[in-house]
Amino acid sequence: MYNPLKKLAGKFNTLSSLSFKTKLLFIEALVISGWVKICLLFFPFNSIMGWLGNVHVESSFTKEDETLMLRREIKSAIGLCRKYAPWPTECYTMSLTGRIMLRWRKLSSTIYIGFKKEESGKYMGHAWLRANDLYISGYKESAGFTVNFIFS
Repeated sequence: MYNPLKKLAGKFNTLSSLSFKTKLLFIEALVISGWVKICLLFFPFNSIMGWLGNVHVESSFTKEDETLMLRREIKSAIGLCRKYAPWPTECYTMSLTGRIMLRWRKLSSTIYIGFKKEESGKYMGHAWLRANDLYISGYKESAGFTVNFIFS
């Protein structure tokens, strides 16, 4: 039998076992994600375009060992946010959230936006985020999408 309290207790146990830094990054990701979600719902896309950065410019792929741990922690926080946020967290919301978190730390990143045509004839869009040699969000799901826009 399904017990929602047991499920909630399990989520609480998972979150309480995280390090203090990861908890802070998770809370930051939740707050930014909520803010991004509200902005995407209520503001025209043109007003949000500035958050994306320069179009058709890609950031460096070079390996930076000194920032690798921080980039991995941000990736984990984004993943936790996607899992535990009480609102829908689409790929675009998560990419913008990660982009903002990285930008605040003066780390470069690239947002990729791609499309693919389904068998039904409808087009599907997807966004993913990369910081140097590490994909922060959405890369696993990007297979089959043709990159149409790059923002750095």
